[in-house]
This record gives sequence, C-alpha cells and structure tokens, in this order.
Amino acid sequence: MTIMVNCVEYVKLPRTLELQGILRKAMEPAPRPILLSFIVIGYNESRNLRACLTSLQEAHLEGIPYEVLYVDGGSQDDSMAIAHDCGVPRVLGGDRRRRAAENRNLGAAQARGVYIQFIDGDMTLDPAWPAAAIEYMNLHDETAVVCGRLEEANQGFIFQVAQLDWRQSEGLVDYCGGCALFRREVFEQAGGFPEDVSSGEEPYLCWRIRNDFGKKIFYLDRRMALHDLGWSGFRDYWKQYARNGSSYIEIASRCAGTKDPLWVRPCVTNAAWVSAYLAGTGFLLAGPLPVQATMLLLAAAVLLRKTLQTRSSGQPWSIAAGYALHTYFSQIPLAFGQLRWLMTKTIAPQESSS
Repeated sequence: MTIMVNCVEYVKLPRTLELQGILRKAMEPAPRPILLSFIVIGYNESRNLRACLTSLQEAHLEGIPYEVLYVDGGSQDDSMAIAHDCGVPRVLGGDRRRRAAENRNLGAAQARGVYIQFIDGDMTLDPAWPAAAIEYMNLHDETAVVCGRLEEANQGFIFQVAQLDWRQSEGLVDYCGGCALFRREVFEQAGGFPEDVSSGEEPYLCWRIRNDFGKKIFYLDRRMALHDLGWSGFRDYWKQYARNGSSYIEIASRCAGTKDPLWVRPCVTNAAWVSAYLAGTGFLLAGPLPVQATMLLLAAAVLLRKTLQTRSSGQPWSIAAGYALHTYFSQIPLAFGQLRWLMTKTIAPQESSS
C-alpha cells in the first residue's frame, strides 16, 4: 500500500512542479514593451564607433525600455567586431556596401520601439537627449520627428565655423538630418528613407511626412550629439559642400511645382550668387579703377553685414568673420555640386540612348 502511495506520489510530483512553474510564470510581470530603438549606422567607423555605442549605454534612460541595433554598411575595418565587443545584441548588415538610407531602413525594419533614434557612428549622443526628446513627443502627438543641436567634436577654427550651419532657432522646421528621433509608426507609413535618391534622403522623408501625413518636425535648441566631421584638409571641405549642392538640386527637382518646393529657392539663390561672382570677377579683372573699387567695397560690405549678423548671436569676432567668409565661399562648391548633378542627369541619358 505504501508502495502504491509512493508510486502515486511519485507520479504526481512532476505534475505538481509543472503546475507550480506555470503559476509562477503567470504571476511574473509581463516584459515591458520597447519604447526606444537606437539604430546606429556606420561604414569604416572603427575610430569613432566605440565612443558612439558607449554614449548610448551612458544615456539617462531610467524607466525607458530600449534596444540598440548596429547596421554596418560593408565596413572593411573592425567596426562589426567593435559592435559585438560593446555588447550590441543585434548587429546587422556588413555583407555588402550599403548607403546610409539603406542601412537606416534595414535597422528600422528590425526595430521594436515606439520611437527610433537614428545616430551615425561618428557621433556621440548627449546623455540627456533621449529623455528630453521622448518627453516632447509624448506631449505632442502631431509631431513625428524631433531633432536637436549637433556640435562638432573637433573645436578647431574651421570646425567651429562649419557647425554654425547646423544652428537654428527652436521651433518647427522643414527637415532634419540623419540624427533624429522618429515616431516609428509615421516613419513606416511614409515608407522610410527614400532609397531612390543619391543623397538628401532625410529632408525628402521629412517633406513627405509634412505634406503627405500632416505631421510636424520640431527642433529643440539643446545639444543632441557631438559629431566628427573628420575633415583633414580643404579637399574634404570641398567634397562636403559639393555633395550638399547635389543634394539640394536633386531634392529640389523632386519638389518643384508642388505647394512646398523644398530647396528650390536655395538653388536659385546659389545660382544668382555664383553669377554675381563671375560678373564681379570680370569687372575686377577688366573694369576701370572706379568700378574695381566699387566691387571691392561692395564685397566688403556684404562680408561685414554677415559678420555683424553672426556676431549678434553671441559668436566671437573671429568665428563671426570666418563664418561670413565660409557662407559666401561655400556657394562655389555648392554650385559645382549642382552643375555636376545636372550634367550627370542630362549627359548620361544621351550616352545610354546612343
């Protein structure tokens, strides 16, 4: 009899343990849904990537369930190994060369957060940014994107000057760059970053979000991240602004003729400035002395006006003067980039048809 009881007890014991396990599991709190997805993209960013990923780990994220994804654009250095070494649980890409838009979309397709914070591997996130951006988004359902102030990590003179291009007043803006907090639902509805443009995909996506979905883009005047431009000389400066010029005209060509002709006016303004430069150069080389003097005085007045304008925003005189020179000189590589894009679009089809 005892044996039977023991047998019964022996049979029932595993069943009892199983039921206890089920009850214990049912009583455990359900895992909190992911609120924020960090998507870091990089291509040969071994010099900066560890600092970038570390900045995410050091962000003030108390009470914010988050995940980190790294998407590699086909690096030939040890970027992917660094991502693994930093404990990134989801490392994607690396199999082939991808552009930034493709990398971000690949990461977004795997993201689970309500919000997506995109950041490039050459940036380090400000620790207070995610919580501030999420707080703003939670209070403003009409806003789909929040961006903040980028500051240059290298504080050399040219870098301090160039970073002023990113400064603007707090409030609604037309577009943001690649580092920004997106509402994932709207991002997916808009189709993600357009991959059929060679550059300028971030402003073009923002254009779609504003015009097709009636949502807003907001700029918070607080530091979002430090950025490493990585310029080593004039050649890098020229390439950057030539690429910007190509972006301007490509996106302008998409938006021209709509109620919101994004970047059409800057392209026209740039063409006007370069035409004025050519005319002015002609007068300086071949004009009479009074005309030459007038042209020089006019150029000095334009530069002084921009210097005073920049100085009024609190910049030192040296930076203000440097920014004035940069503002007007950069019109040349911008125009070069636009002209190169136009030639590619007009000459290439003719060659293919012949």
